[in-house]
This record gives sequence, C-alpha cells and structure tokens, in this order.
Amino acid sequence: MEERMSTKPTFSVTGRTESGKGVARKLRAAGQLPAVCYGMNSETISVVADPDALYKLLTGPRRRNIVFRLEIEGGSSFDYVMVKEYQIDPIKRDLVHADFVVVDPNKKVKVTVPVETTGRSRGEREGGKLRAVRPQVELMARPDDIPEKLTHDISDLGLGAVFLASELELPEGVEPGYKADFAVYQIAVPRGAAAKGKG
Repeated sequence: MEERMSTKPTFSVTGRTESGKGVARKLRAAGQLPAVCYGMNSETISVVADPDALYKLLTGPRRRNIVFRLEIEGGSSFDYVMVKEYQIDPIKRDLVHADFVVVDPNKKVKVTVPVETTGRSRGEREGGKLRAVRPQVELMARPDDIPEKLTHDISDLGLGAVFLASELELPEGVEPGYKADFAVYQIAVPRGAAAKGKG
C-alpha cells in the first residue's frame, strides 16, 4: 500500500545577483534564506527563499521527498524540483542554506521512504513487542511515482518473526534502491519468555 504524489505545490523564491559569505550573512540577518537552484542542464541560479515556507514544505507528510514547482520571481520557473540538501544552524536550529535541484520527470530518482505497519501481530497478542529495526527503505522512482510511505500488514507475524525489506509490496514502476536485504521490523520476544527458553 502506498500514497503517490497528487498535485504539486508551488514554491516561490526571488532571484539574486550577489553571492558570497558576506551576502549570505546579510540575508540571514534579514530573516531570509540564501539558496541555489541547478540541474537538468540549467545554469546554477542564486535565489532567496522564505525559511519558514521551506521549513513547512520539508516538515509536511513527504518531507525531503516533496516534488514541487519552483517559481523565481521575475525569472524562470521549473515544474519538477526537489530539495537536494539543506543546512541547519547547530545552535539556533534555523535553516541557513538550501540547494534546489531540477529533476527529469521521466527519470528515476533515489529517495528514502518511511515504512509503517498495519494490524496487530500475533506475536504482540502473545506478549511480544513490535520493534522498529530500520523502518525506512531506499527506492528508485520517477518524481510523480514517489510514494509518501509504504505500509505492511503484520497481523500474521509471530514471536521472534522479522519482516524484510524484500517483502514490501512496491507500487508499479518503483524499484528497490538498496542492494542488500535487511530487517525492517521485528516482533521481539519478552525477556521472561527468552529466559525460559534457555532454561
């Protein structure tokens, strides 16, 4: 099960001609966010963004996987854009810089998607505990096909059972982005039961 991208949001920025650390410091002091946009054979464009608006975009359901339309005031616009990376002040926890990358809608990109469980496992009903081992998976998908999340029904999992990334049902056109299989969730055996088993 998965939820795919619906309508893309629009994120607006302002173009800038000046660059450098001094300029970036002045922009941050004024409550603005220095950023750059590049990709798809486009030259690197220096822009200024609203840090609060970008924070809201990055903390939505899709987080880093959000695909949006980028509009540069008085300049170009790009229909398929993602946040390549961003930097956060280690003390203030404010956004201090961001890189926007223009992506090809027909080419797959690598993303990390969260994995959630549905149902209550048989092992939990027997006293076990659901333990997240690595509840996210790397996928390769075209921008329009990136799922918000993947879900897996764990109702039949017993005590000590593990479900692997390879057991996840992927949407059409989406491929694994990892090489080696790994455990996603596990039904941990209660300590008392484990001790009994040893004895």
